[in-house]
Amino acid sequence: MGGTGFFGLGGWELVVLLIIFLVVVGPQRLPDVTRQLVRWVRQARRWVDDSRTTVEDEMGIAIEDLKKYDPRQYDPRRIIREAWGDTDLEDLVPSKEALGVAAGGAAAGAAATATKGKKGAAGKDKGPQRAPFDDEAT
Repeated sequence: MGGTGFFGLGGWELVVLLIIFLVVVGPQRLPDVTRQLVRWVRQARRWVDDSRTTVEDEMGIAIEDLKKYDPRQYDPRRIIREAWGDTDLEDLVPSKEALGVAAGGAAAGAAATATKGKKGAAGKDKGPQRAPFDDEAT
């Protein structure tokens, strides 16, 4: 029964720890312990802010500026779209009609060449034939 909350502890475990903490500290020392905890949190925040300022001064770059170099933000589709600029997809890919005319014309020419003198009973090309096997080639 592993919790997924604070430090891997669930809600009930945190409640039990809080009750144990209150019993150990006691009501007399609770205000002093709370003030000390607040002091530690403020010192930690001040230390983080000072460290951030030092890094920004030393590197000459803000932490927020470093986020634009995060590799998780890169989407290949967006990068390609930006690289092509204003070019639409329709301008890059030929239309189906143009492909059909070009492919149909080339296919008809190739079929006519392949079927000269080699038509079957129905007069249609049988398609590509398998290359003959050569025993001596291997």
